[in-house]
Amino acid sequence: VIVLGPDILGEYKQCEINEETFDLYNRKLMIKEPNKFWNFYVDKIMIPLAVTNKATAQINRLLEMDMHSSIIDTNIVKTIINDGTRENLISPNGKNNVLECVKCHKTFEANKMIDELKSIEKTLKCECGGNIKPTVLYHGERYNMNMYKAVKDAIFKEENNKPELNTHTLIFIGVDFTDSLVSELIDSYDALKDGYHLTVVITDKLNRDDLIYYNPEFGVADDLNLALERLIKLLK
Repeated sequence: VIVLGPDILGEYKQCEINEETFDLYNRKLMIKEPNKFWNFYVDKIMIPLAVTNKATAQINRLLEMDMHSSIIDTNIVKTIINDGTRENLISPNGKNNVLECVKCHKTFEANKMIDELKSIEKTLKCECGGNIKPTVLYHGERYNMNMYKAVKDAIFKEENNKPELNTHTLIFIGVDFTDSLVSELIDSYDALKDGYHLTVVITDKLNRDDLIYYNPEFGVADDLNLALERLIKLLK
């Protein structure tokens, strides 16, 4: 299982949904002042749409080896080629170009609705009557339970009412360990793994002092590309 994080992004740094952006990106504003909400969404969150990361070629080479069972992409921008065609892609934080009806869960491509979104004056509705919202989580919003379950099921399974690992290797590429989901995954995996399981961390920096269980052979790197090259050679 491969987990992708924000350190793989290139010049574009995705808009952080934090305390500063909370007033402009939350459910209450979407209902009460939809024009202000959707203009912030289009200008700050939705754009750009292109694949922009520091290790596109290496990551796609890794995926083309077809040794992975799932990809968990914590970024809200598109970070891998053909991500829309990958059935095993899980995006727990949502994607910046995808809208979803909260009732029927039909999805919409936001880039095809820019003019409508920037001029909207009332709550955006689906044909089923449900509200349409971005898939990108609001600040403080909990993960969708189905999405959270998909992430957990990719890595863990229940055997005789006990949690067991569902993958032999968990690879974190450019992740942010302040992300609560990432932190939970690596802690849970490390607690259950034995000699047959491996945790691999490939990142330009370590921002967690207690992280001592990465593989130093291709672990922390000055250059993300070089670390991925070493990983690909070892996997071959």
